[in-house]
Amino acid sequence: MIKKDGHTHTRFSHHGSNESLDDYIERAISLGFTEYVVTEHAPLPTAFLNHFTGPSEARHGSAMLRTELPVYQKEVKRVQLKYVNQIDIKSGFELDYLENYESELRQFIITQADWLDELVISVHFLPNHDKLVAPIDFDPETLVKYFPEIERTPQVLFENYFNTIQKSVRFAATLPNDFVIRIGHMTLIRKYQKYFNLPKFDDNNQLLIDDLLRQIKDNHFQLDFNTAGLSKPYNGETYPTADIVKKARNLGIELVYGSDAHETGVVGQFYNVITPDSLKNKNKY
Repeated sequence: MIKKDGHTHTRFSHHGSNESLDDYIERAISLGFTEYVVTEHAPLPTAFLNHFTGPSEARHGSAMLRTELPVYQKEVKRVQLKYVNQIDIKSGFELDYLENYESELRQFIITQADWLDELVISVHFLPNHDKLVAPIDFDPETLVKYFPEIERTPQVLFENYFNTIQKSVRFAATLPNDFVIRIGHMTLIRKYQKYFNLPKFDDNNQLLIDDLLRQIKDNHFQLDFNTAGLSKPYNGETYPTADIVKKARNLGIELVYGSDAHETGVVGQFYNVITPDSLKNKNKY
């Protein structure tokens, strides 16, 4: 049986650990993983960085610099060869979907397609009512500064978020089909749910979620079953939440465990709460 961690990072995440990629891989091997996907944050488009108005610390966030790409690729290839008889290592990126920058993002992925095995597409940035684009997961203060509706009308922000994820799925459908595509942590908007005492998604957002899952199924994309939220002090849930996981299974969407590790100690974290049945398709396509 395949035991896979499909969402992991490296020292090229600038807010993460400086531990070597070997340390991550050896941790995964020690835990019995048979497949490991390195999904470092892809560089952000230059035009986006030039117009970014959020906190200066979040300007690059976790994303690699373009100058780091050759070193990253070399590192992944090196560990693939080094551990070839111990674990199947896949090369990948976590790509930030950014509305209005689709052409730049698509061109970047096309240039990387011959090297990529798997791609996680995530939404970390949203446009607000003033047309400013800001991060949703940097800290609670930044979230409420750019999206004050999180306190007054959170369902409005949820709708903005799910509409943006739907756009990311439509964008993903325009990419080459040479690699696996997975939609990342699709309830990240709830990262600070305890801080803001957020309500459950209302009926309108449930309909958006249902439509989003149908789009994921129709495109044969996978869904990131991300356990990072379980360790977040203001969250305490998986991304996506258990009810959405159940809906995805009922639709036959493939769920892939992701630790979202930014340090070696997180590799494999909470894998024990992801039962084998929860990762299986209930229905086949």
